[in-house]
Amino acid sequence: MNTSTANETSLHYQQPSPQQMADAADVVRRFAAEWRQPVADNLRSLMHADTQNLIPPMRQPADREGVVEHFRQVLQQLPDIRLDVVRWAPCGDIVMIEWAASATVAGKKLHWTGIDRMAIRDGRTYQAQVYWDTRRLTEEIAQAVQEARAAAA
Repeated sequence: MNTSTANETSLHYQQPSPQQMADAADVVRRFAAEWRQPVADNLRSLMHADTQNLIPPMRQPADREGVVEHFRQVLQQLPDIRLDVVRWAPCGDIVMIEWAASATVAGKKLHWTGIDRMAIRDGRTYQAQVYWDTRRLTEEIAQAVQEARAAAA
């Protein structure tokens, strides 16, 4: 890598302060614990009330209560959903969490990966965006439902 590329790359990374690092580690630990056996209302403790989180398929960011309601609906449809933290990294007040998820749809176990990008303050999220391959997952869900219907017919 030439010197100019290295300097440009370093401009985008903010070394977290010791407090930001401690907060990030704590948020990741609590995130992992909550997603082992998720309960929508328990996710509230990870967020500030005025957080603005955008999670597929949301079209607009939601505050804490909107996020809790979103996950109530997700857990009704995917009661065995689980996320396991694969790795994480802090950058200033941002923490990126890579995760692996699984859930059963129409009797078929599905697996996918994604990333949460969270801005944290005082150990809780004040802004977040979640990324995963929504098209692939939607196609796999549709296929599982189609196969279940065909088997039942």
